[in-house]
Amino acid sequence: MIDLAAYQGRHRGERCAVLGGGPSLIEDIKAVRPLMMQGGMKIGVNQHALLLSLDYIVYQDRELFPILTGHAPVISHHKDACDIWSGICPDFGFSGGTAVWIAEYLGFEEIYVCGCDNYMTNRRYWHSKLGDLRVEDGISNIQAWVKVRDYMKEPEKVKVASGCLTQVFKGL
Repeated sequence: MIDLAAYQGRHRGERCAVLGGGPSLIEDIKAVRPLMMQGGMKIGVNQHALLLSLDYIVYQDRELFPILTGHAPVISHHKDACDIWSGICPDFGFSGGTAVWIAEYLGFEEIYVCGCDNYMTNRRYWHSKLGDLRVEDGISNIQAWVKVRDYMKEPEKVKVASGCLTQVFKGL
């Protein structure tokens, strides 16, 4: 296991896409594809983007580790269930915000957020049935993302492909 602190600035000047699990993920990937054509890394949030070739995976729910391991380096606050321990990262309580903060910490110059709908659309995840609208206490509120932004040193590096997070970060 490696400490995230050892990776600070490792991707300085590069670009990445943070891929959440929201219903907008498919269309958001299409929107950022031209921006990523010149190269770029992909950071998956939980299991939602495992269909793609990822460069990192960020997660917080311990039970996901068995299905995440072996795809890409796994970053988490669970010291015994990760490749890279995110100990230096504030605990935002949700994986999407953690992944965006980590992307900035890794030094990415451009961070494109895709599929982070804050549980505020017609279904929970891109792969959920229509009508599956369960919300998450404490993180289905835009203030959870404001906290992430406020902990970042350079939040202007973040661009959101679509949705309600354009209230917190710049849109494309």
